[in-house]
Amino acid sequence: MGTVYEYKGVSYELPDGLTNEAALTKIKTSLGEVQATPQAQVQAQPQQQERGLVDSLGRQVGLAGRAVVTGLSSPVNIVSDFLSGAYNVGANIVGSESRMPYASREQQKGLTQIGLPEPETGAERAAQAGMQALSSAGGMAATAPKSIFGADLVRQLPAATAAPMVAQPVAETVKEVTGSDLAATIAAIGVSGAVGKASGDISGRIASGKQPTATMADVKQRASRAYTEVADLGIELTPKTANNIVADVKNNLNNARFLPENAPSVQTVLNKYDSIVSKGKVSFQELDQMRQIANDLKLDKDPNIRRLAGIMVSSIDDQVARISPQDVSAGAGGIDKAVKAISNARKDWRNLSRASTLENILDVAEIKALNPTASESELIRQGFISLAANTKKIGLFSKDEQNAIKAVAKGSSLDPLLTLIAKFNPQRSQLLTGGAVGFGVQSPETLKYSIPIAVGGFAADKLQASMRRQAANKAVSGLLTGTTPPPQPSYYGRGLLSTTMNMPE
Repeated sequence: MGTVYEYKGVSYELPDGLTNEAALTKIKTSLGEVQATPQAQVQAQPQQQERGLVDSLGRQVGLAGRAVVTGLSSPVNIVSDFLSGAYNVGANIVGSESRMPYASREQQKGLTQIGLPEPETGAERAAQAGMQALSSAGGMAATAPKSIFGADLVRQLPAATAAPMVAQPVAETVKEVTGSDLAATIAAIGVSGAVGKASGDISGRIASGKQPTATMADVKQRASRAYTEVADLGIELTPKTANNIVADVKNNLNNARFLPENAPSVQTVLNKYDSIVSKGKVSFQELDQMRQIANDLKLDKDPNIRRLAGIMVSSIDDQVARISPQDVSAGAGGIDKAVKAISNARKDWRNLSRASTLENILDVAEIKALNPTASESELIRQGFISLAANTKKIGLFSKDEQNAIKAVAKGSSLDPLLTLIAKFNPQRSQLLTGGAVGFGVQSPETLKYSIPIAVGGFAADKLQASMRRQAANKAVSGLLTGTTPPPQPSYYGRGLLSTTMNMPE
């Protein structure tokens, strides 16, 4: 016979041997006042408390073994599970009770039966997901090293590993909040792409290390030294090459609407060029002098002369960058030394030509002075667009460098939105500013809308200018140092694939 306890005026008969606290808890539980503690949790707590160091190490080894086996077999399992799902759907449609088991589920049951532990905590499940993904990515790379799965492992493996590791806790959180498996799956897949891309990009930057930098001044100094070294060897331009350089300068000036009567100082320089080349061979000291006197005109007060002077300097640089041993006559050192000297100097001259081109693009002060409402960021972008469209100029750059130039011209993914918002910058539209003020005077209520729009336009314009100049400077640094990397693939898709193959539990 049991013991009778009274609670809130009601009698309850319970088994003998219970303490008053245990009896009270049992009564409250039966009334729904206290949630019952699952027996599994009661049993699990002492087991966790009693787990020692050796057991914990053994458990981690077992979890690692489960992750490796699951990861290596995931490419096969995902195909097998797809076929099983297709078969089961078809069987259900035709009314058959036949069902094909899913290989991944059967595998997990088998691993549990042979004694491998299952992850219990959120941290263990996240680590398990990451190790599975790393194992599957590594396995595919080893199996097909020449495929896309074996390429660029420095970026690919971190992207493939990090995506499922983040997706697992995200899925658990969404499931806990919404109670929906579908919502959890969508959230996990959605975050995987962004994590994969970010991980790939960060890994690439770490692997490439700090890139060398160079300024315009560095490039100009090296090019000047190259002029001196070649001149000291007694190497000279052939009469034909010298005349071709002057002819190219004149042709480019004519294309730029040069009129001698409007720019007499430019004509004076051209007369000097004719005098230099008329004597036959031209030394590199004289060639350097030709460039310098044109460069001096870039300091003239007349903006038209400064514009034409820039064209003259760029024309000389472009021609010098293309000089080959066939365009010169050997000095005292003979043809072998002449060939070597020209080959060594061409890189510096080529960089000088490219530096002048890029310097003209980034120096937008002249245009801003003529058009104060012009957007600095748009002027820089238009400069790179013009460079990309100029087949003669763009030919001085390598394929990777051309891609970098085109990337600056194209802009970032935010460019269209920022361009639209930046149109409301009051600095760029006096009409807009006057209209906003006018409407504000007539109806102060409109200021609640016009002022935030103007502030947003100003902020968008400045942000876009900063982003474009940063992208331009990065491209310029790579161009001048010869360290422009090839276009890197986005690992957004790799993150999605990795999570799809190792779906959160």
